[in-house]
Formats: sequence, structure tokens, C-alpha cells
Amino acid sequence: MSKINKELKYRADIDGLRAMAVLAVIFFHLDIPGFSGGFVGVDVFFVISGFLITSIIHKEIETGHFSVARFYERRIRRIFPALFPVIAFTLIVGALVFNFKTFKDLGQSITATTLFSSNILFWFRGGYFAASSLQKPLLHTWSLAVEEQFYIFFPLLLLFISRYGKRKYFQWLLAIGIASLLLSVIGVYRNQEAAFYWVPTRAWELLVGSLLALGILPSPESVAKRNLFSSIGLGLIVYSVIFYTEATLFPGANALAPVMGACLIIYSGMGGGGGSTVSRFLSVKPMVYIGLISYSLYLWHWPLIAFSRYLLLRELTSLEVFCIILATFVISAFSLKFIEKPFRRKQPITPTRKNLFLSAATVMLIVSGIGVVISIQNGMPYLHPEANAGIKRLEETDNEWFRNYHILCDQKYPLIGKDGVVPSFILWGDSHAAALMPAIIDKAKQFGKSGFAVYGSPPVLGLDLIDTPQNEALRNEESFAFIKSHPECKTVILVARWAMHATGHESQNELPKINHRFKDTRSEVKSNLSNSGLLEIGLFKVVESLLGLGKNVVLVMDVPEIGFDVKDLLFVSRIKGKDYNKLLPNLIDYYKRNKDVEIIFSKLAIRKNVTTIYPDSMLFDKKGVAIITHSKNMLYRDDDHLSSYGARFIAPLFDGVFRDLFDK
Repeated sequence: MSKINKELKYRADIDGLRAMAVLAVIFFHLDIPGFSGGFVGVDVFFVISGFLITSIIHKEIETGHFSVARFYERRIRRIFPALFPVIAFTLIVGALVFNFKTFKDLGQSITATTLFSSNILFWFRGGYFAASSLQKPLLHTWSLAVEEQFYIFFPLLLLFISRYGKRKYFQWLLAIGIASLLLSVIGVYRNQEAAFYWVPTRAWELLVGSLLALGILPSPESVAKRNLFSSIGLGLIVYSVIFYTEATLFPGANALAPVMGACLIIYSGMGGGGGSTVSRFLSVKPMVYIGLISYSLYLWHWPLIAFSRYLLLRELTSLEVFCIILATFVISAFSLKFIEKPFRRKQPITPTRKNLFLSAATVMLIVSGIGVVISIQNGMPYLHPEANAGIKRLEETDNEWFRNYHILCDQKYPLIGKDGVVPSFILWGDSHAAALMPAIIDKAKQFGKSGFAVYGSPPVLGLDLIDTPQNEALRNEESFAFIKSHPECKTVILVARWAMHATGHESQNELPKINHRFKDTRSEVKSNLSNSGLLEIGLFKVVESLLGLGKNVVLVMDVPEIGFDVKDLLFVSRIKGKDYNKLLPNLIDYYKRNKDVEIIFSKLAIRKNVTTIYPDSMLFDKKGVAIITHSKNMLYRDDDHLSSYGARFIAPLFDGVFRDLFDK
């Protein structure tokens, strides 16, 4: 350890701030009430990291003691010892409990985490708050990847400023930080997932801590100022933890609250004159100890939560939540004492820098290689051949599903059905329409018809979804204009995940819940209407408009939402030897979930030239329990989309549409 490091003043309140941050994240992931915005704990970590590491690098550069090799040696000793046992744990448990498709994804996650690029991988795979996050036990390592990618360039940037930037650290870092913040603010509207995961849109959070570490700002010497700044800082963090939700547009401007909150708490403790009331609270021994093990707590908590929920296929009970928290603390305390500290003490394990770098490179090569092998081996389906059999059959038709989805999303109004026939119908809908395309295409070919596929989510007029970056209202206006320009297409089939849009959230079984909120774009309705009220107005508007064009309208009620990825449900039930039927929704659940949609459909069904189709008539058994398999084939490809087999299973429901409507 360098002389510079020894001279850095230890601040117990920063460890206490770490404790606040990690507890917020853990409680958020456990769905504990009052912590709906606990994900901002990561942003607090970024500020702390930027402050502490810049304090070290800046002092070493200014005194001529900085070494890039020594910097990365410290990072390896800090990061690697606790990280790789977690990766090993997820690898072993994943091999035991994951189906081959999920295990293949885990293999890719292991490689990306080992190479500190998991933020990029998870950006490609979808949102941080998505229900599928339970299948990503290394999802939380995205923040570690952001930090390590930042620290690849940051020391070099400071060296550059020292040598060629006239040592104007504050001006340089402030300019870069402002640019990063602006990119983040703009990015959440353009591509929120990219803004969440990318280093350029997160760098400003670390740079805020860096600016503090430069010591340019005058320290708050009076007790009154320290108490004021720290109280405001604590209030900003608490506010964001309590009032932010998964629906909050984040990071962007909303990240300013937790970031500036952490900044003010750190700032209030700078200089002499003692601390503040907040710093004394953060400096109590329990908080400090939690801060000391916060890195391990962060690493271990999510795999334990993810695997528990994956295996239980339900919400955790209070006792289970307590047990997970206890297990996380016990493992983290063990990790600090017996794994992390031995690598950081005065006579550490692998004492020489050369051996440390060689050992780190070897471990990274082996572990990332294991992930690559798992991926190349397609998730090793031979580990659980019987339990994977049904999923392998699903995989054979998955390509068709994805092809249909991308046709609907990416191509501009593609033709479907029989070739060489004048189009006579239009399928208009969201991803559930894509899932239904095998049935529509087969029936169109059977009856010698063709038509267009049009994308909208859902197909309504005058409404937009608040929580999506796309302008759905504009897209639906364009879709309607296309339909209007094709008078030869006399029938329009409307398909969507209606219940989700009517209630504003996903199935109650899915974790976590994702909000889907409508807003009026035509200023013709009251803004305080519920989602179902807005959906009724938007759907009535589109049906009346289509009827006004002389179209026949077919309304397709949504399929039952299972609430769990069917692949996981069947696989976990098989390896546990338990019956999954008790976990499936029944007719009562379905009717309750779709009651508002049913009211809307019943009002529209009395209109002339409006037909309604109810897939649930074929997707519940005689006992009223949802059917998810038929002849050993899966009817669903995930928790709510029909598989290609499932679509063809309910295809007979459309016989009347293609036989009767098209003959009018």
C-alpha cells in the first residue's frame, strides 16, 4: 500500500453511506414496501466510487507517485476475490436448475461478467426491470462493468490533463460530466435501455464524486452548513428511494436526486470542524460494518433472490425474505474475512504484482472460456434430457415465431397468406398478433386469401403509451391511414394484450410488475381517466372509424396469461417432481383479469359488422385450469405469447371469419 493511501483520511460516514445504498438495492429487489426506488443505490455507489478513487489517483499524480500498474493491481485485489466465487456459485446452481436455453444465456452472462462487459450484454437482452430478470442471476453485475470500463480510461484521462491539460482537472471533468449528463437526459427519451446501461450516460455520476475529490470547492466549516447540506442530501436519497418506481424515467434528470444527495452528504464531511448529525448516524458501528461488507452484499444478494424466486415460482414469503437477507449477510461476512481481506492485507495472497496479473488473467481466461463452452454447447441440454425434451420441441418452432415477430415489427405492412391473391384482410396488433400469425396465415392459405400485417401496440387511436420511447399514437395513426388507403381489404382483425393495457400492469404473478400507462394525445378525454377508461375510448374510436370505412371488424380477446415463463414452469416442476397445475391461472383468474376488456368487447359486439373471438374457449380444461401443453408440445413460448404450435391449436376459431366474413 502506498504512502499516499495511508495518508488519506478514513471517513466512517462514507461506509455508512455505502450501507444505505446497498440496503436500498437489496430491499428493492426483495419488493419490500417503501423501497420502490431502491435501485438508485447503485447511483450512490457510483458517486462514492468516483470520489474515493479520484482522491487516490489525483494525489498520487500530483506527488509523482502514480502508477497505472499499481492502480490496476488495487482494482484486481478489490474486485476479483469476491466476484469469482459468486460466478462459480451461479454456474453450479444454474447447471442444476436451469433449462438448456436459460443455461446457455447464463453461459454468455458468465463470459460477459468475467470480461466486465455484462452491461452491454444485458442491454442487448432487454430491460433491467423486465420479468425475465429472474433468469439472469448475474444481471446486477452491469454496474460493476460500467465502473471497470470507466476506470480503463479515467486514470489515463487524469494523466493526460496533468501533462497536456495544464492540470485543469476541474474544468476538464466538469465539461465531460456535463456532456455525459446531457447525453443521459436525451438518451432516456431516445433509448432508455441504452441510457441505463451505457458508460457515456452514466459517467457523469462517477465524475460528480471526482469533482468533489479535487478539493476545489470550499469546505463547509460551520456545523449549521454541514447539517443543512447533509440533511438535504439524505432527503434527496430517501425521496428517490421511496417515490421512484420502475416506471420512473431513469437515469436522465431523475438520477440527479440520488447523485446530488450522495454528493451533499460526502461534501458535508469534507474539511475540518467535525461532522454532522447525518454523518454521526452513518458512522455508527452497525452501519459502518454493513458498508464494509457492502460489495459482497451487492454481489451475493441478487443470485440468492433470483434463484429462490425462479425455483419457487411465486412471491417470497416474509420468512423467506428474512432468510435470504440473513444468508446474504452471513456469506458476505465470511467473504470479507476469509476471501477479500487476505488479498488486501500487508502480506497478501499472490504478493507480487506479476503473479497477481498472471493469476487474474488465467482465471479470467478459464471462467470466460467455460461460459463460451456452455454457449457453444447450446446450454448443454444433455444435462437434463427428459426435462429439456419439451423445450427442444419448442425451440424447433421458435424461429418461426421470431420470424413472424420481426416481419410484423420491422417490415412495412408485409403481405401474408396465399401468394398471388388480391389482399382482402388486415391483421393489426402488437406482439400477440405476431404470435397469432401462424393461425392467420394457415387459415388464409386454406381459404385462398391474403392480407397485410400492421403493427400497433395496441391498435387504438388517440392514445400513447407513456413508458415507451416510441410514439405509438403516431404509429397507429399511420397504420390507420394505410388501412384507409386499401378499400379492397374489407376485414380488419384487431389483436393485443388487452388486459395488460386495461389494467396498466402485467400479470400479478410476474416479477417485477411493469407499468403500462396511457395518455390522451387528442385532448378529447379527461386526463384523469383510468387505463381501462382510456382504452375503451381509444378502441371505440378505432372500431367506429373502421366501420365508417365499410370494414368488418374482428376483435380477438387475449389468451390467458400464465404469469410464468412456461419453459421454466415445466422444467422446474419436472426437476422438483411437483405438479405445476396449482400454479396455473384458472377461469376465475382470467375473468377477473379481463373484466374491463370484456365490458368493452360486449359494448362493441352489438355493433353491426363487429365479430368477437375468444381464444380462452380452447385454452382451459374441463376443470377451468389453463392448458399449457398439448400432445407434449408447449402452447406458449413464454409467459403470455402463444407458440407457433399454440397458435395453430386455436386456429379453428378463425374458420368462421375466413368462411363467412370474406363472402359478404
